[in-house]
Amino acid sequence: MTVDGLRLLPSSPFAGRDSAEDEPPPYSNRPGTSPPKWQPQFEDLTVTSLQRLSTESRRPLDPPPECFSTPSPLRIRSHDFLSFTIPSLSDKLLDGFRVLYPCDLLEKHGITRDDWVRFLEDLTIAARLSAQGRIRFGVVYDAVFARSPLREVRALMSVWNEGAFERRKLRVSLHVREDRGKKSGYYLLVESL
Repeated sequence: MTVDGLRLLPSSPFAGRDSAEDEPPPYSNRPGTSPPKWQPQFEDLTVTSLQRLSTESRRPLDPPPECFSTPSPLRIRSHDFLSFTIPSLSDKLLDGFRVLYPCDLLEKHGITRDDWVRFLEDLTIAARLSAQGRIRFGVVYDAVFARSPLREVRALMSVWNEGAFERRKLRVSLHVREDRGKKSGYYLLVESL
């Protein structure tokens, strides 16, 4: 059989058809036809956490969180969920992040609700303490040793990754969120390793 001067083999998709026009149209990505973006089911604990932070005074990692000393689950699957993000509450690290707990994902990795809330609260506390320690009486206090809130949060995140998350096949990283080329806040990227 020949179509438009081409000889078609029997295994060809056009074999047994009158013309190539009988083929279904190719896939097109029209607006509104793409699959929805995957997001885990979150338990939103932001309001409770903000209330606790406004009344409670503590330092990050003091006392150390339980997940630093409890053993990891024996079998944790690698890459068992797609990465997800946790947005900041505003464009300032001092305001912290939304306290969203995806229980169906993190529990399998041995991270409890209390561990996750503690992690997100510790990031907020570290940023606030860093900002308080940098300026005293209108003058930079110990400027040589001062860290910006961003550097302080990244340093604390590194401790959490090394002490609790990575051995449970998780990693959390901090990223700047941009809107039209301008910084509009931050977000945490949570990955399954």
